[in-house]
Amino acid sequence: MKWTPDAVKAARKVISKAPTLAAGFTSAANELGTTATAVRLQYERGALGDVSARPAPEVPADVLTTYTSKLAKDAEKARIKALEKDLYTARKVVETFSSVTAKPLEPIKRYELRSGRREAAAFALLSDVHCEERVRPGETPVPNVYNLDVADRSIARFFAGYRWLLDFHRGGGGESSGFQITDATLWLGGDLMTGHIHPENVENTESTPIETMLWLRPRLVAGIELLLADPKTERLNVVCSYGNHGRNTPKPYRALGAAHSYEWALYQILAGHFAGNDRVRFLADASAHQYMRAYDFDVHFHHGDETNYGGGVGGVMIPINKSVAQWDIARKCHFHNFGHWHQYIDTGRVALNGSVIGFNAYAMSIKATPEPPQQAFYLLDSKRGKTCKSPIWVRDSADIPQDSFRRSKAA
Repeated sequence: MKWTPDAVKAARKVISKAPTLAAGFTSAANELGTTATAVRLQYERGALGDVSARPAPEVPADVLTTYTSKLAKDAEKARIKALEKDLYTARKVVETFSSVTAKPLEPIKRYELRSGRREAAAFALLSDVHCEERVRPGETPVPNVYNLDVADRSIARFFAGYRWLLDFHRGGGGESSGFQITDATLWLGGDLMTGHIHPENVENTESTPIETMLWLRPRLVAGIELLLADPKTERLNVVCSYGNHGRNTPKPYRALGAAHSYEWALYQILAGHFAGNDRVRFLADASAHQYMRAYDFDVHFHHGDETNYGGGVGGVMIPINKSVAQWDIARKCHFHNFGHWHQYIDTGRVALNGSVIGFNAYAMSIKATPEPPQQAFYLLDSKRGKTCKSPIWVRDSADIPQDSFRRSKAA
């Protein structure tokens, strides 16, 4: 600092007043100390009353609102961050399993070359369960009742029926009769759930899509384990096609349908559950169409929602046959499997699966033929192709108020 004449003059003035300033500071300090001592004594003597009983200072409403809002926002940010972390983890798990389930299945090979025994592979189709949807008495002329409890029993009957048909076509356990069946295929063909794709579905379902996924998982696991409990089944192929109902978009996506399908996510979870089990192989790629090779035959699977039917007198098979002809140009297949239309029809080359939910308002609207709740089963003879076509009835008579094909007295 440069000491100019004015600066020197100002400094001398402050120095000259220093004693007065010091005395003032000392007096103020003494006065504060006296006041503090007096207040402390009054508190000790209770002159100011019980401090804990005194009301808390009133916080302005706008300050309180701002503070509460900040706390809520912070809590919401923390919740979203935790959900993002869980989603990231789940996505990594799904990506890991989807990379495995996207690989083509190993072809089913012919083993009985010289023994003379008839060898076959079994196929059963499970689709259009619509497990959480309700069907109430009186909604259609065909009597039917459906809810989660009925769906639970129906799914169990499907897997039990598949096991029974395997044993039956093997000759009931005999070593020299029936087919040699070591390979079985289970098709999970979509619309296992109804979902919330329409406002009516939100109102007419018993659970949300994610809750429905959690409900389906243990039942499908139990069914697959029942098939694996059969010691004669050496290999189980699980082919998975997502449907049009289990999605989280207003309209179906074609290229990204799997990425927006609850069912496709469920398939990856199932594949993860059975990871490491060499007897089970999953095919759940991101396509709407799945393919596999069985003996000398190519087999095609698709939910069926990419076919169009306006209820013409020619029936649903006319548009399906047209679709098959076009899809065969892309990849020629000997046999095709579809669902979606809630009708069991097997023409030999095409298997159209029935439904587990049975005849409901949707079936009435598309002019479907009333039929019992049933799913498709057939064998592929290793040399001759499809044989032994049979429905799997999935409903006890106790779950249906009357015979579906008997007119009521009122009618």
